[in-house]
Amino acid sequence: MNNELKPNARFLLVIIHCSLFLVLAFSGFAQQAWPPVFEIKTDTGFVQIDTAHFQILEDRTGDLTFEQVQQNSGFHFDAFNNPNRKSHVCWMRMRLRNALNHDLKLFLGEFNASYFDLYTQTTNGRWQHQRTGELIPRSQLPVHNSDIDRYRLFFQLQPGEQLTLYQRSENPLWRAPLTYLSPRLQTEENRIHAIYKAFRVDREWENYFFEGIMIGILVLAVGYNLYIFFSIKDKVYLYFAICLFFFTLDRNGFSLQLTIFPEQPYLFKLLNNFFFIIFFFFFIQSIRKFIQAVPALARLNQAITFFLLMTALANVILFSMFRFPILSSSTVAFAVEVLIRITYLLLITSILKMIRRGSLDARYALIATIPLFLFWFYTLINDLFGRFFDAYLYKGQWNYLEYIERACFAWLIIFFSGALLNRYNMARKRVTQQAIEKEQLEKEREIERNRIIASQNERLEQQVEERTAQLKTSLEELKTTQNQLIHKEKLASLGELTAGIAHEIQNPLNFVNNFSEVSVELVTELEDEQQKPDRDAELEKELLGDLKQNLQKIAQHGGRASQIVKNMLAHSRSSSGERQATNLNALCDEYLRLAYHGLRAKDNSFNCALGTDFDPTIGQVEMMPQEIGRVLLNLFNNAFYAVQAKQKTASEPFQPEVKVRTKTAGRQVEIRVIDNGLGMSEAVKEKLFQPFFTTKPTGEGTGLGLSMSYDIITKGHNGTLTVESQPGKGSEFIIVLPVG
Repeated sequence: MNNELKPNARFLLVIIHCSLFLVLAFSGFAQQAWPPVFEIKTDTGFVQIDTAHFQILEDRTGDLTFEQVQQNSGFHFDAFNNPNRKSHVCWMRMRLRNALNHDLKLFLGEFNASYFDLYTQTTNGRWQHQRTGELIPRSQLPVHNSDIDRYRLFFQLQPGEQLTLYQRSENPLWRAPLTYLSPRLQTEENRIHAIYKAFRVDREWENYFFEGIMIGILVLAVGYNLYIFFSIKDKVYLYFAICLFFFTLDRNGFSLQLTIFPEQPYLFKLLNNFFFIIFFFFFIQSIRKFIQAVPALARLNQAITFFLLMTALANVILFSMFRFPILSSSTVAFAVEVLIRITYLLLITSILKMIRRGSLDARYALIATIPLFLFWFYTLINDLFGRFFDAYLYKGQWNYLEYIERACFAWLIIFFSGALLNRYNMARKRVTQQAIEKEQLEKEREIERNRIIASQNERLEQQVEERTAQLKTSLEELKTTQNQLIHKEKLASLGELTAGIAHEIQNPLNFVNNFSEVSVELVTELEDEQQKPDRDAELEKELLGDLKQNLQKIAQHGGRASQIVKNMLAHSRSSSGERQATNLNALCDEYLRLAYHGLRAKDNSFNCALGTDFDPTIGQVEMMPQEIGRVLLNLFNNAFYAVQAKQKTASEPFQPEVKVRTKTAGRQVEIRVIDNGLGMSEAVKEKLFQPFFTTKPTGEGTGLGLSMSYDIITKGHNGTLTVESQPGKGSEFIIVLPVG
């Protein structure tokens, strides 16, 4: 029985081995092996890697990371040019080996993609990443030996060294997919020699030099046409300036982007898709504006407008074709070319019709535009024959045609600029002639006006003399009234000040009277003690001490009363105009109390909370204290009036409060008088400092207080007086005085 099982076991093992072999075989087919190593056996010139030594992976979404690409099984061999590739991102992998006996310094070039990434594996197994591309800002490009290259990345191979590399190529969605991929190597020595040969041997610097001159000429032409447009407001110059500007951008985009916009290559290249169509649009518009087609050609004009808009629309569709491939991009591009020629043909037709109507400008326009029209018509016929009959009128001669096209554009720009210059000169002559005619007409009108004025002067002089006499009388009356009002305002201010002083002086007088009576009693008691035979020396000494203290207090409060009287006299005198070093904080405190006591003297039922916030660092300030005192008294009186008026009309319990605050602000001092009264509207604030403006009832104010205060601060002290207020919330007057 055991002998029968052994052959069956051997058969089962054979089946298992075959199955494993098939699994391994199929797994080998699922993931293609790496391409063979490409051996570099020469160090001269360019080396193109053939298709047998690299594989391609299409990244349709563009989201694959390098780690995902390493594990991806989609790498495959492909041709250099594959029109069926629809991906904007492609990966390539290959292996290189230096078969020479010396180091190789190589550039790997990518000339078909906008972005180029290179991942290389070093001898220690680590991966290095480099990135370049024409759409990368200049500051982010790699630098090798002080050279920046947008199409090549540098790496180095030692003798016999093998290098594994991955290449990522990418085009933006508004460019064509990567249908052509061709990895090429170039030695550093050959790269240096090629640059030297191009600039020094082949003298390609001359192309850049003359290209720069042409850009400068075009920019000057743009500026000149804009200058003429702003001078005479003729839109043809504006359209032609825009046309020249975008022609410059379109024809010299690469140089301008590298020179002026090195950090915005993506945006510049993106907009570059529309430079030509914008140029063409404003070129057509400038010609139409120049020839000024008559209303009889309205339908032809409408046709030009329609095809011009269709051309612009087709250009937009072409821009989005690569992202939304509804139609073939070549078909849309051909449609754009056809629409451009149709629009141009309609424009030429309009020019010819205007020539028949005798338009000289139309003749100039025809001479300027016909060479470019004939050239574009010829190239369209060639494209039609090539597309439908595979028969080209020219083939392989594009360089010559490019020179012809440049010559046509140069002819168009130069001749049309000359026509516009002639138009400008004619316009200047017309303007000059119109100015002469206008001047003559003005002279005739001036003579007539002088005659009329001369006849009226005598009568007017009599009326002026009569009215002047009346005005003098009125002015004298106004001055008298104004002086009376100013005097009344001063008297009112003095009355309020006097009332406050009277109330203020009563306190020290009470102290003087009280201490005088006590002193008389002490003297009597001392005399009695002296009459006694057994006098008490200690008691006499104590009585004399009390008497001395009373006399000191009498002197103190008498001095206080004397100072109040001096301040009153100083306020009543007119200012001498001389500045004095004054304690600003003491001045503010004194006038706050005087104003409050003055109001209390009129209405002893009025109570208000007083607040002070003085900056102790202010010290002495050069000012005219009498004038500043008037200002402060005026502001405090207004503040007390505002809070008293609000208290009388308030429907809820209201606590009046007036505060004064001082502060040092650099080389200035600031005084703020704050109340929580009625406040004021914007309309009132605008008129607040005008003479004779007042919100008080008739008879209670002259309207000169704040006007005089404003003049004292601004004219007398070179300061500022402003107000901040909100209706119902209160007001804040701010005085700023310069120090030193």
